[in-house]
Amino acid sequence: MKRGYADYSTDERWEADVAVIGAGAGGSAIATALSEAGLRVIVLEAGSHWEPKDFKQDSAWSLRNLYQNRGTRTTVGNCLIPVPGGRGVGGSTLINSAICFRTPDKILDDWVDNYGCSRLNKAEMQPRLDRVWETIGVTVNPVAFQRNNNLIFKAGADALGIPGDWLPRSAPGCIGCGVCQMGCPTGGKSSADRSFLPIALATGNCSVHGDCRVQSVETEGGRVTAVSGQMIDPSDLKPKGHFRVRARAFVSSAGPVGTPRFLLSAGLTDDRVVGQSLFIHPTSGQMARFEQEIRPWHGVTQGYCVDRWEEGYLLQVYSLSPDQLFMAMPYSLGDSRLEAIRDFKNMALAGPLVHDEDSVGRVTLSGLMYFLGDGDRRRLLAGIRETARVFFAAGAQEVYTGIVGSKPIKRVEDIDAAVTDDIPARDLYLYASHPMSTVPMGGDPERAAVDPDGRVYGWDNLFVADASVFPTSLGVNPQVSTMAIGLTIGQSVADHLQG
Repeated sequence: MKRGYADYSTDERWEADVAVIGAGAGGSAIATALSEAGLRVIVLEAGSHWEPKDFKQDSAWSLRNLYQNRGTRTTVGNCLIPVPGGRGVGGSTLINSAICFRTPDKILDDWVDNYGCSRLNKAEMQPRLDRVWETIGVTVNPVAFQRNNNLIFKAGADALGIPGDWLPRSAPGCIGCGVCQMGCPTGGKSSADRSFLPIALATGNCSVHGDCRVQSVETEGGRVTAVSGQMIDPSDLKPKGHFRVRARAFVSSAGPVGTPRFLLSAGLTDDRVVGQSLFIHPTSGQMARFEQEIRPWHGVTQGYCVDRWEEGYLLQVYSLSPDQLFMAMPYSLGDSRLEAIRDFKNMALAGPLVHDEDSVGRVTLSGLMYFLGDGDRRRLLAGIRETARVFFAAGAQEVYTGIVGSKPIKRVEDIDAAVTDDIPARDLYLYASHPMSTVPMGGDPERAAVDPDGRVYGWDNLFVADASVFPTSLGVNPQVSTMAIGLTIGQSVADHLQG
């Protein structure tokens, strides 16, 4: 059953076996696992239910309705990094680019061997990764839908002989309209609300309650007994009603920012571990001007990737609409910024992503902190140089680096002089959309917040199932891993309640 603000009275009381807070990748997957196990599940989501026909190719509308904090969430530290997150039934899968990577084997081995995450062993995880892959319809989109922004970067990589490939995506019906970050208007993307949640709903054991923001928790001894909060009117985003849910078990799937804040604000844990290990995969975007039209707002949003992990980074193509580009471009470019907007149809976009190898981040109740490590800074600069080389190999006339005070690079010979290793973190225009690891899983409560079953240390019936439980930075786009871990912890909760 799907319910939203229009379906509620001003005071609602609900009961279930399990209450899941958050309807994103982790929440949708665990709701499916629990519903299939025969448990009654209520999923609570602060955002609304959406259909493809509801989405508008309008940045202002999308930021208001589909983004946490209307897209203003940003880290502070030795640099400023926007960290967007989704809001709505489907969570960040509503606005992501649908890129899919399986959890790397070496990451799973590390989590098991060095952190004690026994349920995340390869033998148990591989079937769940397989199920995620099938459920969200992962495929490589046809070249006809990739279009010039992806094709031109592939041409440059091929010319240099460096390894690259088309990105697998959970968008089997993609037609290359290039507006993934505004919600998929064709329904071609298998966001969590269109893949896992329909399976949960079909069992008859699950109800998904949109427009419900959890605010308080009731406890008794070492158990959570109820959560309560406010209904949110989607017309003005103001609270206009109250709900309370009693359950036998509770799962926070509010995401790597929302979950630690929920646990801390409710007094369910302290900040010795929770919120202390924010990883975000910082990225930097570059633009290149070509003689021919590229029209980077057309085609698969992120369709091509160059694997340079041996050097410490991936290069991924990305796309933006003209208004988004204008908001994101470095203001220090001055007149050249206006010229770039004028010629945006001739621009191609790509940039490096790094692995948080020596960066340090935190989530607190007052904000996000992130200090880019010197190694990650150097890896980003190396990735910027490599991106520029790829663009010039593809025939670019000039490249914009995304560095404060920089001027467009006109020749490949000028790259090293323009992008030197001594450029400080504060002078890099960065972006990140993969927060993780803020409520890490592990066998040692001194350095982990949840145990190997996904249960919060100190509580009998409180669990976490989202990317916050990653013990370390993942190194690749996280949605597939998040869903697989949601299925895994779902089995854990079912065992706990039915054992």
